Amino acid sequence: MASGGVRGPTPRWGLTLGGAALILLLLPAAAAQGCSQNTSRTCEECLKNVSCLWCNTNKMCLDYPVTKVLPPSSLCRLSSAR
Repeated sequence: MASGGVRGPTPRWGLTLGGAALILLLLPAAAAQGCSQNTSRTCEECLKNVSCLWCNTNKMCLDYPVTKVLPPSSLCRLSSAR
């Protein structure tokens, strides 16, 4: 049998390598917008960015202190943090 014959079906990936790279490039851009731009708006708007913390006491949207499990009380009382 000669080489170059018909091969089996080629697997298809749902996301191409280029598409995956584009998503990875856009993720930091969304996070880089910063949480403070949503201060004095709504909790829902603030929390669209998963790296933000909403403080009900003063209606502030803050960067979540990722080095802590719970936000320190100096940032926002735990009962007011969302």
